[in-house]
Amino acid sequence: MELRHLKYFLAVAETQNIRSAAKKVHVTQPAISRKIKELEDELGVQLFDRLPKGLSLNKAGKVYQKHLGAVLRQIEDANAKVRQFAKTEYGSLALGAPDFILWQGEVTEQINHFRQANAQVELEVFSDSPVVLLKRLELGQIDGTFIYFHSQLSEEYETHLISKDKLVLAYPASWEQEISPAITIDELNQFPAIRLPQSADPFYFDWQEALFQQLGWAPKTVQWAHGENTMLGLVAAGYGVAIVNERHFARHSEQVRYTPLDILPQRAPLNFVYKETSDNPALATFLKLLNNTY
Repeated sequence: MELRHLKYFLAVAETQNIRSAAKKVHVTQPAISRKIKELEDELGVQLFDRLPKGLSLNKAGKVYQKHLGAVLRQIEDANAKVRQFAKTEYGSLALGAPDFILWQGEVTEQINHFRQANAQVELEVFSDSPVVLLKRLELGQIDGTFIYFHSQLSEEYETHLISKDKLVLAYPASWEQEISPAITIDELNQFPAIRLPQSADPFYFDWQEALFQQLGWAPKTVQWAHGENTMLGLVAAGYGVAIVNERHFARHSEQVRYTPLDILPQRAPLNFVYKETSDNPALATFLKLLNNTY
């Protein structure tokens, strides 16, 4: 299967007309018909229904069109990136990070420091879930990522400890009572809780589960939320309490209060993870900055 097979398929899928598709991709009608047949033969699936008046994309073809469009957009993005890189004498650096660590603090300061000292380096920062950030790193889409919890990494990865952040209890400001840091487990068990599901961050979820069992805390979960920002939004709406990273409160909300918990002294380790085999000089420069700071 060649890339042009896929481009020809998308052209025919969009126009559902061999003649129009051939004009769009600048080939002859017999050539595009032949490539579509070769693609169907290789897949072992018919993608079009042949009708007296032309072609009609069938169910299998529609599924293929949906997924293939996303793949080709990624290829086009990669092509654009490499062309841009070739024109950039000083290269590029792509970093990943949870969004809330970028609001303020030492990570933001170091990224800004790097940007100011290396203005000719193209710098990009991506925010996403830990699973997605690690996948981006594995695929070479980013050069390194700031991340809290992750699976056991292979030997090709290096980790650099940045900080150990407190976990705090967030609760609605609308509640009349103020929650004390000295609250007991029995008292905490009476409150409705908002939590991240395992699918959102499996490594953090498993760590939390083990910690809660150790403490004897059995949260009365009333809502699962896919992200700590959503958790805090539900706290603001009065749904219940939530355990979140202290860095969230760099962005103040009148609807949310928070307190550290005496029963929860454990901290979340923030690491910078990168591939030891990376030959990106911009990454090497960024690592020197981190080494001089942490």
